[in-house]
Amino acid sequence: MTTNLKIAIVEDEPLIADHIEQYVLDAGFICSGIADNFLEAKELLEEENPDLILLDINLGDGPDGIDLAHYINQHQQKPFIFISSNTDSKTLERVKLTNPFGFIVKPFKASDIQTQINLAWHSFNLQKENTQVSFSDSFLVNDHFFIKDKHSLVKVNYADVLYAEACDNYSIIYTKQTKYILSYTLKVVEEKLSLFNFFRTHRSFLVNLKHIEKVNPKEVLINGKEIPVSENSRQDLLQKLNLF
Repeated sequence: MTTNLKIAIVEDEPLIADHIEQYVLDAGFICSGIADNFLEAKELLEEENPDLILLDINLGDGPDGIDLAHYINQHQQKPFIFISSNTDSKTLERVKLTNPFGFIVKPFKASDIQTQINLAWHSFNLQKENTQVSFSDSFLVNDHFFIKDKHSLVKVNYADVLYAEACDNYSIIYTKQTKYILSYTLKVVEEKLSLFNFFRTHRSFLVNLKHIEKVNPKEVLINGKEIPVSENSRQDLLQKLNLF
């Protein structure tokens, strides 16, 4: 069991935050600080550089814990565990997009904290052992790229990608068989895929021109899905298509 980990706590209920801190200390970990809102949490992460974050979802007014999780993935690359009583389907769908290393449901026990931290740290280090290769410039001369999927690297051919969709600070890439969630904004994805016949039809969508089946006044059809086309993008899109 690892006991020298620095654990940050993000929780807006002072009494619950105190309980979590005590459980963390009793388990032999180090508490690097407590924050109760998004901005305070960002400062805590930057100043203390914790190893792992225990993260509540509800943080009062402003951005919530899920928004903070996206920030962590973008700027910190640290493992985090949600602690929340929110288990409704809408919340869980948002949670899934952040790829957390655990989820503790309130009310919880001291053993829940200790067990989840140890499991999360173990999983995090397993992932680090797999060198992440994703959208590397070295692959631009090839016909594929790699996406990290759990503990594996999955090869994806550019030609198999139907379209990509923005989702907060993440992007979702769709193929006919499956979808992949990337820890990149759609702007970053566009920069890497624009050389391979991809086009930004809308602020939230990037499409593979090869897979467009039909062009309507305000959308294109790809694999049965209607994807919006903004007025500003329509003329450029038509110029890239072979028209008769």
